[in-house]
Amino acid sequence: MDFSKIDRSVDLKGLQADVEEAKKNGGGDFPTIPAGKYEVRLESMEIKGTKADPNRPMLAVSFKILTGEYKNQRLFMNRVLYGTKNDKNMIASAMGFLEKLESGVGISFQSYAQFNQLVLDVAEAIDAAGLEYAVDYDDSRFNSITIDEVYESVF
Repeated sequence: MDFSKIDRSVDLKGLQADVEEAKKNGGGDFPTIPAGKYEVRLESMEIKGTKADPNRPMLAVSFKILTGEYKNQRLFMNRVLYGTKNDKNMIASAMGFLEKLESGVGISFQSYAQFNQLVLDVAEAIDAAGLEYAVDYDDSRFNSITIDEVYESVF
C-alpha cells in the first residue's frame, strides 16, 4: 500500500485535530459490556478466517442486546475451529452452542464445508422463526455467551 499517496491527499494537521477530538469523546470506542444477563437477538453467525490467518476457520457470532442500559450494543463470541491444539473439542463446543440455539436444524456434518453450510442454515432458521434469547455473558470465560432461554420474538 502506498501510504505516501494517502498522506499527500489528506489534511494531516486536520486529521490530527480530529483524532484528538475523538479521543476526548471516548475515541468512538464501543462500551465494555459487563458480565451479566441480557436479552438478545442473533445479529450474525458465520464461519470466517481469523485475523491472524484468513485460512483458519472460526465460528463468529454476534448478538444485539434488545433491552436495558446496553440496548443496541453487541455481544461477540468467536471459536477457532481448525489449527488449534484441540480441534475436536473446539468443534464439539461450537456444535453444542448451535444446538442450544434451538433453531430446529439438525446439528450434524461430515466436512468443514458442510459445517459452514450448517452454520448458515441455523442462522437462517433462527431469523425465519424470529427467535430471541436470554443469555449469560462474561467475556472472561471460554464460552463467553451461554444460552439460558430461547423464546419467539413478540414483534
